Amino acid sequence: MVNAFLDEMTTRCVGRYLIDMPKSYSVTSDNVLAFINNASVKTKRVYRPAFEQKIRLREEALMQEKTVDPQDMPYLKQVYPLPAGMVGVIFERNESGSVPDAARILEAHLYTNGIAVEVAMEAENGLSPRYDKFRKQTPDVYRNSVPNRLAELTRLLKRISGKKDTEIPQQAGFCLPEIFIADGAVKNKEEIDVTYTSDKYPRADFDFSTDNFNKTDDTMLDRSAEVNKDIKAAEGRTIQKGKREINSLYTEEWLVFGSMDNDEKGLRFVFHANENVIQDNSPWMYISFLQRGLSGNNQLSENEAVSAWEKITSTLRLRPGAFQK
Repeated sequence: MVNAFLDEMTTRCVGRYLIDMPKSYSVTSDNVLAFINNASVKTKRVYRPAFEQKIRLREEALMQEKTVDPQDMPYLKQVYPLPAGMVGVIFERNESGSVPDAARILEAHLYTNGIAVEVAMEAENGLSPRYDKFRKQTPDVYRNSVPNRLAELTRLLKRISGKKDTEIPQQAGFCLPEIFIADGAVKNKEEIDVTYTSDKYPRADFDFSTDNFNKTDDTMLDRSAEVNKDIKAAEGRTIQKGKREINSLYTEEWLVFGSMDNDEKGLRFVFHANENVIQDNSPWMYISFLQRGLSGNNQLSENEAVSAWEKITSTLRLRPGAFQK
């Protein structure tokens, strides 16, 4: 069973890392959560006519949107075309219909290599005379950051290119399954959470989380008392735990059998790399494997799951060229 599970391993790029995974595992756009400098990034593979229709319908919807306070109208403030050679648009809109229109969102839509990319970045424009009183009290809140944020967003969009999940970039930058964000002149705050699922193994998922700012003072093994308490609450047991050095990375793992959220028994394996390492070229990486049940529906036995886990996690490595020199 484990040989079939590991058949046709393919390399994936997650953040700044590479890892080899079974070919049957893939990602849907709903299973990706990513932020660059706190701006949310969403992607979806679509044909260009569908993308263009989406933009038209989105603009119509924003133009029809109403606000609670009439003073905050119109909801859609501006529409900015992207620079020459790029396909898409940026909408400057209110943050919502129920808050003052000083709070803005720059909502960008970009089409690149068959991928529709949506980036939402917060901004402020509190220069209206109605905010004069408040601006004297809190000038940092009631300012106009739109021009600077618009320039920042445009620079980000220029560095985004669509790709396939199995396509491995060669230059410095950050991977999402369907796009690559090349590095710019300024270091970004970057994070992604992605879940890989398989139709062939529908009850076994892999989750990855990585960022370049989430550093702790301790490590998972330092928190053993807390972890053991959770395992006991789940009527579980530790299969194995410990430190591993993988491709020059310091990592820790904890493999557990126990009850899931619905009281069904299953396997939960957890892995951290660079959890408390504070260096520019050592982003944190978290990997978890969750299998609900141990029999039927192409499930792995406990021993098979441990063997597959060790083989997959042993391929984790920093992508060559991922960082600027």
